[in-house]
Amino acid sequence: MRKKTETLLCVAFMELLRKYPFPKITIQKIAQQCGVNRQTFYYYFDNIYDLMTKAFEYELIRESHMYEETSWEAAMERFLCWMKENRAIIKNMLINVESSYMRRAIYPVIMRSMINSCCPNQSVQNRDAESDEFVRHFLVIGITQYILEWVESDYKESVNDVIRKLFFIIKKVYE
Repeated sequence: MRKKTETLLCVAFMELLRKYPFPKITIQKIAQQCGVNRQTFYYYFDNIYDLMTKAFEYELIRESHMYEETSWEAAMERFLCWMKENRAIIKNMLINVESSYMRRAIYPVIMRSMINSCCPNQSVQNRDAESDEFVRHFLVIGITQYILEWVESDYKESVNDVIRKLFFIIKKVYE
């Protein structure tokens, strides 16, 4: 039951985000859309930004199927195409939400794709786990920022160009 209610809240938030500017979306509206009360919302999430992060990841998993891909490039292509196809939602969030919240919403999606698809080379594997985690974290922060700048530029580069540039950096680190 817990997962079902959490999913309903995520879906309701994304549906409302397609219809209304972010500042017009209230916890009350989200709860009403799901047929639950405000307290139920707070049982699952601390605030609307918590929900935004979870809903963003849920939507990407459900809609883009990016985690079904076996290569990092294919997963990122699905992710970036989803962002372009849902530019109204992304713009709504960028205009109305501080960029730090957007980074927090995108970061786990990219981190998960890195963990699932990128394998460190021998020199990276010989490092301790803490160093490897630092390298991955550093790359994900950079990729997240680059993607946000790509969105802010109104998707001027093609998806393939973005992936090619990002994969170039990743290969340099992991080869």
